[in-house]
Amino acid sequence: MIDRALPPALVALLLIYLQLRSGADFSALMVAVMALFAYVTLAGGRLLAAPAGVRDGDLSSAWVLGLVALSLPLYGLTALLPVTAGVAFGVVAAVVVVLDLVYRRRSPPPDRKSLIGFALAVALTAAWCTEPAGAYQVLRTRDVLPVWGDYYIHGAYVSQFGDPRALGRGSILLADLPATFYHFASYLPAAALATLLDQPGLALATSAWMPLGFLAMTAGAYTFGDRLAGAAGGIAALAAVAILPDASNYGLRNGFLSFHWSVLAHPGATYALGAAFVSLALLDRWSRERSRDALAASAALAAALVLFRAHVFLLFVPAWAATAVYCAMQESRHRRRVAAWLFVALAAGAAATNVVLTQLGEGQWRFGGSALGWFLTVAHSGHEPTAYTAFYAEVMIGDEWGYSLVVGIVLSYLAALGALAALLPAAALLARHRQALRPIDVFPAYAAYCWLLLMLFAPLTWAVQGPELIDRPVVLLYAAVAIWTLCLLLRSIARAWLAALAAAIALLPVMFAHAGELARPKFASGALHLDLRAELGLVDLAAFLRREARAGDSFAVAGLSSEFAVVDLALELCALSGVPAYLSRPHLEMLQGGPRKETVAARVAALREVEQQGDATQAHARLRQMRVQWYVVPHGQAPRWDPARERAVFRAGKFSLYAAR
Repeated sequence: MIDRALPPALVALLLIYLQLRSGADFSALMVAVMALFAYVTLAGGRLLAAPAGVRDGDLSSAWVLGLVALSLPLYGLTALLPVTAGVAFGVVAAVVVVLDLVYRRRSPPPDRKSLIGFALAVALTAAWCTEPAGAYQVLRTRDVLPVWGDYYIHGAYVSQFGDPRALGRGSILLADLPATFYHFASYLPAAALATLLDQPGLALATSAWMPLGFLAMTAGAYTFGDRLAGAAGGIAALAAVAILPDASNYGLRNGFLSFHWSVLAHPGATYALGAAFVSLALLDRWSRERSRDALAASAALAAALVLFRAHVFLLFVPAWAATAVYCAMQESRHRRRVAAWLFVALAAGAAATNVVLTQLGEGQWRFGGSALGWFLTVAHSGHEPTAYTAFYAEVMIGDEWGYSLVVGIVLSYLAALGALAALLPAAALLARHRQALRPIDVFPAYAAYCWLLLMLFAPLTWAVQGPELIDRPVVLLYAAVAIWTLCLLLRSIARAWLAALAAAIALLPVMFAHAGELARPKFASGALHLDLRAELGLVDLAAFLRREARAGDSFAVAGLSSEFAVVDLALELCALSGVPAYLSRPHLEMLQGGPRKETVAARVAALREVEQQGDATQAHARLRQMRVQWYVVPHGQAPRWDPARERAVFRAGKFSLYAAR
């Protein structure tokens, strides 16, 4: 009984602790919600473990499977029905509880090593997420957001799915327009908590969305390491992703390609990494035992990555497919020839994908041009300081284009992988000498090759014409290489589980003390997106708007700039209040072209009409025509039709708020 109750209790305690860090008030409701969430996620994972071919009692796999299986139906229900993620969670929870009661006796309790591994994953998640989980509380008390600025975007998306105030208005960033396709699935568990706890999206983004994904990554790493090299391998895999400093801390010291900064600045990747690790563990089981259930589950997890992190999907799926084909041919005398042809097929597939992507029409996912030159310049010259400052810029001056490309690509591997670029081949040679290699061990080679293909063929994306299809997937390559390096070494020598466990536990206090430092961007331009200062009165305004707004309301911000901005006042209010914006980030929205661009242009013009009105009655009437119930005037300014700000229903700092009902 204790063995079954302890894992969900550990997760619930983790989430409660992080909620308290975010400034939430402790309550019986919080305890009940977190306990139910942890139980449903783990129970759902246990129900899927047996048919998926997962080893009995594997808690870490159960967590990843449960989180994936919870996210997808929540995503589907909220997309198809006018319900919040919290309501959808109630439906899924009821189904899981019934099934768990029916099949509980068939589910074996976790074994001791699995329980210890999962507990260590929870502890490491607490170490890495303690500091960022308190970001909302810091914002409320100091008017500074001490995490990557994109968390305003993530907080808005959490509210889009989980806040009743956003229900029925489409995109929270552009009310009454449908949300464009995005890898949204990871937001749904945190959105369910936002509904049940009635918390702002930004608070849940840092104290629930990010930690849940980090736990998925660490749990998935333990599962895969255990599969590669036993329980000691599981702990080694945990060390690879959550204890050992990444390559940005030594060697070339390139912070732009830092693993830990990337997974905490873009936590959707952690959900995808957790699913990828379990998928690989299942693929290895199929390779060694020919379990069709394991192969089907592995393929399903690989396909699901596109809804969690499309960038990781682009790197993982071709490498997974090539590895699966190679494993299928392991008994064939033509295996080496097949492996060579797989490299040719992957290159042809990358070229064909490039043609398809660049032919896509207008919309959010619009591509064009090669991203390679931009990526190399950005990675090696645009994120100083590094240990090779100005080196690549000098290579590009006066040299032929092809030479600088080769140098840039080699530097990319060295900057992303550091010492692992040499240690993995050495570990593989040692394992081969000891006859300890398996067919699944070709995956890192295929992943490294597929990243090369991404560099050569990936197009620029619409948002800022950036090379994100190249730099964002590198977290998968780093994690895979790090895990395989340690596990191959363990497979080749004596496995000392107790020694590995003791070392990991001894390093936990170090991780609590220094994880925040390791996750901070090490490049100077990172300061532009970190510790963003909120305008005086923003938090109080958002709290008032959140308290007074009703479902179906929206707000508009006066004087919204059409210049490029990743974060603007409207986006910040979405994340803090949960109320949809009539317009936010107009420049980025207009980049998508087509009808969306026309709508944004019309809304910019409509807001100017409101600003130019000479009478408050006329201004409010125009706002009602626009289906805007709240009008925000920032920067200490006053509207033309209320120069003394007497008609404002709320004033705080440099903000005035008008009700247009």
